[in-house]
Amino acid sequence: MIKKASLIRFALAVSVLGAISGCGQNTTQNNAAGTTGNTSSNGAIQSTGGSTGNHTTSVRTAQTTNLSVLYAGSMTKVMEQKIGPQADSALGIHFQGEGKGSTALAQMMRSGLRTPDVFISAAPSANNLLMGASNHNLVKWYLALAQDQLVIAYSPKSKFAGQLQQAAKGALPWYKVMEEPGFRFGRTDPLLDPKGESTIFMFKLAETYYHQPDLFSQILKSNENPSQVFPEESLLSQLTTGQVDAIIAYKHEAVEWNVPYITLPDAINLGNANDAAAYAKATITEKNGKVKHGTPILFTITVPTNALHPSAGTAFARYLISGPGHEILMKDGFTSIGAYFGGSKAAVPSSLQNLIQGQLK
Repeated sequence: MIKKASLIRFALAVSVLGAISGCGQNTTQNNAAGTTGNTSSNGAIQSTGGSTGNHTTSVRTAQTTNLSVLYAGSMTKVMEQKIGPQADSALGIHFQGEGKGSTALAQMMRSGLRTPDVFISAAPSANNLLMGASNHNLVKWYLALAQDQLVIAYSPKSKFAGQLQQAAKGALPWYKVMEEPGFRFGRTDPLLDPKGESTIFMFKLAETYYHQPDLFSQILKSNENPSQVFPEESLLSQLTTGQVDAIIAYKHEAVEWNVPYITLPDAINLGNANDAAAYAKATITEKNGKVKHGTPILFTITVPTNALHPSAGTAFARYLISGPGHEILMKDGFTSIGAYFGGSKAAVPSSLQNLIQGQLK
């Protein structure tokens, strides 16, 4: 039998050990971007991730700015593997990124689920969802970041790879391959992602360009065909793992993932700003009766009005628009464009004013 004195000594020992181990215990803090960081008793911050696409780093000093960046999901690889790590070093920040469809990100910001320092979208329209008093003036300005175009990326593992390769050479119409029985096609949700909308516009433009009035109904079937729609952040993985035969992708995605792709004519790829009037002839009628028109693909960047670190966010924007980050984007397959503004020019931070080359039309 254990004596009472022994029990008392054992309890005291446990109490002492608990006090010692508790001295360095971390407490978890959630930031507004949905990521988590552990703050220890010595003031150091260690990222633990907590959102899609976040990369983590070793322990940082308390002075390091944890910069929350929401970006178009198609940019996940370049943001997480190249721009994020290099910006950490160049700007003295801790990049905390999350990629999803731009429309979905804007909806999350509008509902208060995310409070980023920087918002990078795949279409100006995503910013418009955050402008005005009804949207708490979350965005007052944005600058053009880069242009892109739609391509048809395909899997070398596909049983249709030979035919798709012929289509890439112009020896076979790409849409004829897609109409083959058993062809598996992937795209993004037009309600959540601008690329999903652009896909619909592209097919409608293709109907006219190729004189094939049934292309949309034969291949897409409907605007939101659930058998074809995948989340923006996982669409490329569906292709690279052979789950689908082909997808509609941005050119930069095909370049950075090193997958074969079919280049589309400017008349339908939404990649030429000079063809804006022609793109606008393609329309989507939403359930509420609103009509949307096709537009050239344009990635934009802004610092929301409720950003926790606006100065660091502005520095990051400049890094991408005219600094080393811009060079990375160009090597990644994007096309350069001047820093044209949308919204209020006066609201653009002073450190970015000298980059402005005009107003977006």
